[in-house]
Amino acid sequence: MAETRIKSSFIYLANAVRDLTGNWKVIGLVLAAPVFLSSMCLLPDAINLQHLVSEAFNIGNQGQNVSFIPVQAPLATHIEPYVPQWVTRTANTVFVVLTAVTILLVLCTLRWIREEHVEASPLNSALQIYRRSLRRLLPFAWLYLLQLIAVLPMVLWVNATLSLIYAVPVVVLIVPGFLAFVWLAVAQYALVFDGYRTWLALFYGRELLRGRFIRVAIRIIVFLAVWSGYSSWSLAAFFALSLLLGLLGAFAGALWAGVFVADLLSMTVVFATTAFFFAAGLRLYEDLKASAPATAAAMVAGPLSTTGPLQTAAAS
Repeated sequence: MAETRIKSSFIYLANAVRDLTGNWKVIGLVLAAPVFLSSMCLLPDAINLQHLVSEAFNIGNQGQNVSFIPVQAPLATHIEPYVPQWVTRTANTVFVVLTAVTILLVLCTLRWIREEHVEASPLNSALQIYRRSLRRLLPFAWLYLLQLIAVLPMVLWVNATLSLIYAVPVVVLIVPGFLAFVWLAVAQYALVFDGYRTWLALFYGRELLRGRFIRVAIRIIVFLAVWSGYSSWSLAAFFALSLLLGLLGAFAGALWAGVFVADLLSMTVVFATTAFFFAAGLRLYEDLKASAPATAAAMVAGPLSTTGPLQTAAAS
């Protein structure tokens, strides 16, 4: 039998399409609630953006008057956000939690599809997937929290202006953080698909990556690059539509319903592509298992089973 090898990133992406074909009803039912709730979490930011554009447009069209303006007078008018800042921060925090829940739901859905429950209806399948996800939620939350810590240096480097004292350690931690992210990404599959507990999933993921870490990391980089492209286009279209609705809102009032629909469509695209790329990652994980080294093959049976009662000396 030919030895299983790690394939090209685009082969995994192509196979992911085949894996998801015919299961869109189940995926849609499973992701419907997270998509709706995530849209609600991002709605305050969209409303504030629409309000900002509307008010700025109104200020610029109030007419021109000749008057004396002191030099010390401010040239710009501050526009207060329509939704308070504490509400948007709370909603953004809930959105991060929902993202973790969505990833777990996607992984459990892929496992359900792998098991080929042909006789189950889409609704019953979705309910069973939610039950499985609830049982794996706590151990998965630990891995997801470690992933957030691993990518924190990259987020700080991209989105923040740091002083030299803080910028140097942040830059130094970017590469180790990404390496830890790759390791944790493999451990997530071990936790959901092979039933390992958190620490055993980490150990098993380390053994699977032994001797081929760079090749796996390159493929995950390609997955992330393509996924970020899809997500960026979707979010850019959402913000562009929000800006357009904000301009229209200067004449016709706040079009919250239109903003929410745009938000809902954007989240649908983001979560659908998330399922697609995790399906590609599953294909990669299966090839890692098929060509696992001896140390990982010894762990492939999953968590240790319970031991039987010890025999007494008299019985022996």
